[in-house]
Amino acid sequence: MKKMKRTTPVCIGLFLLVSLYLFRADLVAMDPNVRVSTFTGKFTNESSSGLPDDWSVRVWRGTPEIELVKEHKGTVLKLRSHQSNVALYKEVDVDLTQHPRLSWEWKVTELPEHGDARHGERDDQAAGIYVVFPKFPAFLNSRIIGYVWESDVPQGTIVKSRNDSRIHYVVVRSGKQEAGEWVHEVRNVEQDYERIFGEQASMVGGVSLMIDSDHTHSSSESFFGDIYFTSMPMLSMRQTGQ
Repeated sequence: MKKMKRTTPVCIGLFLLVSLYLFRADLVAMDPNVRVSTFTGKFTNESSSGLPDDWSVRVWRGTPEIELVKEHKGTVLKLRSHQSNVALYKEVDVDLTQHPRLSWEWKVTELPEHGDARHGERDDQAAGIYVVFPKFPAFLNSRIIGYVWESDVPQGTIVKSRNDSRIHYVVVRSGKQEAGEWVHEVRNVEQDYERIFGEQASMVGGVSLMIDSDHTHSSSESFFGDIYFTSMPMLSMRQTGQ
């Protein structure tokens, strides 16, 4: 009768490590969402001035007015512009073949007066969420899709920025009809990319949130809630502009 070989502690340990790795990989594969936010920060009473965690800011003109406030379903981002042009940016890697849809919540309470992306001298928006597709060198070759809430441009319009050739705007909302209300949006970014650029989408490298009113010499205000990429089918989510 053959003697059974003893299993060494090292073998058991390796087996457990491999099993744990495969288990975690399965969990990642099963996760339908890639979260861009939840907004967090240090609060005093009901608000927190300054940048949310894990985001950076870029200021083209004016003074940034960035605040985290408690409303809607929890903590949201509040942006305000007085003749300024400000963007928040967060690096995030997303494969659109796995998570093709972008879901977000936003609210606009003040629109820049006569903002219009079709005219460079009036190119201001109260709210925009920009999906960045980096290409080297990034400053020249990156492609950007900006989902915007416009003042005057009709909803559904797709227009190339007159001030930055890398950006194509998709007008998701327009005007004051839904101002002051929280609106949930879902866009199939993979399809939008193919429609705009005529080829298969590359990897997403970042997301930017932007507000401006410098061209129109006016002011604007907006709020952002949950933002995430998802693999969930449109049938189970609200569909916008598809």
